[in-house]
Amino acid sequence: MKRIGSKRGQQIMGMPFSMMFAIFLIIIFIVVAFMGIRFFLSFGRTADVGLFYEELQGAVDDAWSGQSGSFSFEINLPDKIQKICFANLSAPITGNREEYNQIELYEFKSVNLFLIPPGDAEGMHYKQIEHLDLARIIETQNPYCVDVKDGLTIQKDFYDKLVWIE
Repeated sequence: MKRIGSKRGQQIMGMPFSMMFAIFLIIIFIVVAFMGIRFFLSFGRTADVGLFYEELQGAVDDAWSGQSGSFSFEINLPDKIQKICFANLSAPITGNREEYNQIELYEFKSVNLFLIPPGDAEGMHYKQIEHLDLARIIETQNPYCVDVKDGLTIQKDFYDKLVWIE
């Protein structure tokens, strides 16, 4: 005699296993896709920080090689970066103590530009920008911080050897 119930049981049990396996694979693909998207977005933010440093150094170099000038520099950084600060951490601190507390870890680095908050700077928290008259920039407050939204003004007068930022 034929056993009708056994084949029927195999069909019923076989169907849910293949459905569960398919759903499991779909979930795996979605998780991997989100991980890939996060990686590439993080890579894009890192590139933005690197390009900012490169463009700022280029603008400072252009002003430094010219005789005199004053021009605006638009800051293009990831949204989480709130301020950029110019500082000499081995000089007396006369600026905002809260801003200093975020960058004091880098006191023994020979750098003059810092991003706040450092944790959102994609591993590039600080940079040495050449040809800056840091003493003039920080004469009223050290560190001298600028909101990212405000941008910078790069200046050099005819008799100046270095560039300063306002």
